[in-house]
Amino acid sequence: MQSSLTRASVLVLCAGVSLLAACSDGTGPNASGEVGLGFQLATSQSATSAQSAPGTATGAGVAQVSTTPAGLSITSGTDAIVITRAQVVVRDVKLKSAAATCVDDDDDDDKSSSSRSGTRSSKDDDDDDDDCPSIRVGPYLVNIPVSGADGGRVAVMVPEGTYSSVRLSVHKVSSSDSADLAFRQANPDFRNISIRLEGTYNTQPFTFVSDVNAKLEMPLTAPVVIGKGGDNVTVTIDMKDWFTKPTGGLYSPGAANTSGFVQAKIQNNIRNTFRAFRDKNRDGRDDDR
Repeated sequence: MQSSLTRASVLVLCAGVSLLAACSDGTGPNASGEVGLGFQLATSQSATSAQSAPGTATGAGVAQVSTTPAGLSITSGTDAIVITRAQVVVRDVKLKSAAATCVDDDDDDDKSSSSRSGTRSSKDDDDDDDDCPSIRVGPYLVNIPVSGADGGRVAVMVPEGTYSSVRLSVHKVSSSDSADLAFRQANPDFRNISIRLEGTYNTQPFTFVSDVNAKLEMPLTAPVVIGKGGDNVTVTIDMKDWFTKPTGGLYSPGAANTSGFVQAKIQNNIRNTFRAFRDKNRDGRDDDR
């Protein structure tokens, strides 16, 4: 069934994004609808997921976030981060069917273990395939608007059906893998990293980079039904929770560029701050809440 939301009405994140795989869950090979998939920075005012340590002052572990003309502002205690540019490399973005029985072709336990240690290779991603209806895009560079506004969206055709989760890989660009060659040539600043931020920490400029590799699955708060018109799915990233200390204040993004506690803490935080939901109005708000 053709979507009422035309491909021309959705901004494409990058030229050349291709539909690598799509299979039906029983509605037939030609039954499909269009979905727009986009990324935004979360601007919620809630406390971080980290718990304050016993005996800490009231308000510890809580950060405030707001959009400003300069960029995304994060404050906690006397610390302030302003993010003026936010870029993430993603690949293998999938809408997973609620009806399908998904069986991984490989051992997810091994993958998740190596993901937590930040040592997964692009070969790990290539070997990771699900025996279920899915789409794949990327790798591509997501430039996330720091204003909190909706950015460009990938418009893809997917089989009609009901989808219950979004799956993606935050992808470290390999300096040697031929599969990443074209991406490296187009984005030379992303050799051996997956994330790059620019901004200020307590008014001092910083550039933050991370080589985190992570396969993430995000349940939708309510299933997305494709087949009776177009729809949009938004993935939000809560960067506030990347840098907030459990005891109050903010980690210095620049300090996270070298190995140590701060880097390990922020990498772990990154893996826990992606969320997906149906967002028909593309306003960063969950339509089902």
